[in-house]
Parts: sequence; C-alpha cells; structure tokens
Amino acid sequence: PLRAKGHNPAQPPRRNEIGARMPPCLVLTRPQAASESFARQARAAGWRGDVLIAPLMQIRLSPPPPVLLNEARVLIFTSQHGVASFAEATSSRHWPVWAVGPRTAEAAGRAGFELIAQASGGDAASLLAELDAAQIAGPFLHLHGRYLASDIAAALRARGHDARGCEVYAQEALALSDAARARLLQGGDLVLTAFSPRSAQLLAEQIAALVLDRAKLHMVAISQAAAEGLAALPLIHRQIASQPDAAGMLAALSHIQAALEPFEKPS
Repeated sequence: PLRAKGHNPAQPPRRNEIGARMPPCLVLTRPQAASESFARQARAAGWRGDVLIAPLMQIRLSPPPPVLLNEARVLIFTSQHGVASFAEATSSRHWPVWAVGPRTAEAAGRAGFELIAQASGGDAASLLAELDAAQIAGPFLHLHGRYLASDIAAALRARGHDARGCEVYAQEALALSDAARARLLQGGDLVLTAFSPRSAQLLAEQIAALVLDRAKLHMVAISQAAAEGLAALPLIHRQIASQPDAAGMLAALSHIQAALEPFEKPS
C-alpha cells in the first residue's frame, strides 16, 4: 500500500482530541444507488464505523441513435450506466457484448444479453488484450460516459479495427449537501473513497473549500489514477485496491479499518 510521507505503518493513525470518541466515517460520493450498494457490502464485510452517503455526481442517460447500433457487430460496455442507456434505445439483444468487469457483465445479463464476455482483469487494458487474443472482428461500438478513463475505441482503431465510441450518459457534478458538509466539519477519522479519477477530483475540490481542522483524512482508491485525484489532500493513510472492483475496494477498506481500530473497544 502507498503511505503518506512520514507515516509509520507500525503506528495506527492517531485521532485528534475532538474526534477521539467518534467512530471512523466512510465517505461515499458515487451516485446514490451505487453508494447505497457499496455501503451494504461494506457493512456485510465488517465495517462498523459510520457511513456518509454524499453523492457528487448524478447520471443523465442519453440513449444511442439507432444508426450506430445497426452498424455495430460487437458492443463494449465499461459501466452499468452504459447498459442502462442502451436498454432505453432498443429491445434488441442479439449483439455479443464485452464487459469490463463483473458488475457491468451482470448488468448486461439482467438487461437480456446472452453472449457476454467479461475482461478477467476488470480494466480497459485487460479488455483490449483479451479482445486481441480472441481475434474478434468488428465493427465495435463502445458505449461510454462523457468522461473517459480510457478511450477504448481509439485503442482498437490503433490496432487496425473498425471501432467507434458513443457517449450515452453524462456524470453531472453535484455540490455536497448541507448535511454532508456538516458531518465532514465535525471531523474525526474520515475515510474518503475514490472510485474513479472524476469522482476523486470532485471530492478533492469540495474538501479544499472546507476547513477540516478537526478531521483526519484517509483514502481508499480503486486505482492509482483515482488516487491521484486526492493526492493533494493531507492524507494520513492511503490504500489502493489490489484489483479494480468492489472486492478490491472492500479488501483495501479492511486495511484502513484495522489501522483505525479499536475504535469501539474500551481503553
């Protein structure tokens, strides 16, 4: 795991006096449904601290035009939102689908697709490598959001494939709610989550506008790219998921929790 400068891994992060009696707080900034889902998973995995759901993005779907779907032979999805937007465009499900990870593959299955391949590595690099190995012929259509972590269509074209991308949803920024701001200002140990570079950037911008002199900040990030969005914050402890999915984030969160405990135990 990455650690902030000067951090001694043998010593757990010390809570300030004001926040000493407060349990750690897991801060989730994904859209409401996704945050609620991860909160349930975290509880099931043993998280005993508080949970603050403070969405910094909302999803607006913009279904793809039929002409693009008619030209495509293989569909590529890198998020559940892409699947949801596609489902609003047509009831047809005859295309083979390549999904970046398990949650996207599950969403495609629920939407009615039958021919679904899932990238084993859970990221764009593994998806591209496995497409190459499978020698699949296009045309490919990548249905993605406004902010691209990886331009898969461009990478496929560089490999000589016929591929196009289509923006089918937008991640619109939201301000922190008054309740979320109040909880952050209370301080204590705040475990910030970064599920994407975009969400991390939005969180860093909003935290920078607050005076969190009562808080100790910790981070759990799904990838190095996502972690960089929070790098400018005064983080005590940093954990990057060993794999870019919910299971990886839960495992990273457990390391943070172990460092912060025994917050419930008597001294």
